[in-house]
Amino acid sequence: MERVTTVQTALGAQRQVRLDGFPDRCPRCHTNLVPKVLAQVALSAELTGGVEEAFQCTYHGCSGIFIGRYEYVNGTNPGRYAFTRVFPLEPRPPTVPDTVAALSPVFFETYSQALAAEGMDLTQLTGIGLRKALEFLVKDFALAEHPTKSDEIPHKTLAKCISDYLTDPTVREIAKRAAWLGNDETHYIRKWEDRDVGDLKVLIHLTMNGIDNTLLSRRYIAEMPE
Repeated sequence: MERVTTVQTALGAQRQVRLDGFPDRCPRCHTNLVPKVLAQVALSAELTGGVEEAFQCTYHGCSGIFIGRYEYVNGTNPGRYAFTRVFPLEPRPPTVPDTVAALSPVFFETYSQALAAEGMDLTQLTGIGLRKALEFLVKDFALAEHPTKSDEIPHKTLAKCISDYLTDPTVREIAKRAAWLGNDETHYIRKWEDRDVGDLKVLIHLTMNGIDNTLLSRRYIAEMPE
């Protein structure tokens, strides 16, 4: 959707521009909508520095203010600017089973922040955060399963905790591969060049679900004795 509008420069001058594109989702509440336009400003007197447009979410449960960024494309009269992104971005909390969130609150917090970094294009931090989240998940699960080893588990490497304390063979093998890719995200040289952070997210998701299955199964067996 392209439209012609008037923007104000930093020096107070009024200029007409063509804005191409429009946000259709609130970055704060994630509701699909047509936002209310509040104002537009140019980021440079020459108009080549881009345009920012203020919007208000029209969802009654939010009504938050956010900004749309338009980048300069060409100098036709009026000049054209293409919509690129909105901010501030408030990522949705990830879906984590209740059993896992209760078992390891630090895992949930770190996992959420790592995915939030990805949503803000801080892609170099995402894998590092996921690797840390995985370690908390595995070690907190190991501590819950082996409370008498509380002096040992925190000091062991992630790989050792996986091999020593994850007894389900499938979960153990999946977590091992998640650790491999997590280590790649923190090291200078990658060993798994054909894999990326997308694969790491899948493997952590599988590890998380495996732990959830173990905890839920144990709970129902205990609550429903023969």
